[in-house]
Amino acid sequence: MKKIIRWVSRIFLAYCVTGLIYGSAGYLNRSIAGKEQVFSPWLGLPLDMLGWPWMLYADLKHIGMQLQDLLALVSIGIAGVFIVKSVLHKKRPVEK
Repeated sequence: MKKIIRWVSRIFLAYCVTGLIYGSAGYLNRSIAGKEQVFSPWLGLPLDMLGWPWMLYADLKHIGMQLQDLLALVSIGIAGVFIVKSVLHKKRPVEK
C-alpha cells in the first residue's frame, strides 16, 4: 500500500509540475508577444496546473505547436523517465 501511495504521489507531482511549466511558458509567451494577460497569475497558474492536458490538446489541434506545448511535452517525457526509473529501481541490500 505504501508503494502505491508513493507511486500516485509521484504521478500527481509530475502532473502539477508539467502544468506549472505549461502555464508559466504561456505567460512568458504572451508577455513577449505584447498581449494583455486576462487573468492574474495567482488565478491563472493554478487553473493551468489542473487543466493543462485539455489546453495542450486544443492547442495542438487548432493552433499548432507552440513553445509552451513543446515544453509541456518535454516535461511529460522527463517525468515519465523519472517515474519509470523509480519504479524499476530496486532496493539494494545494505553492505556492512
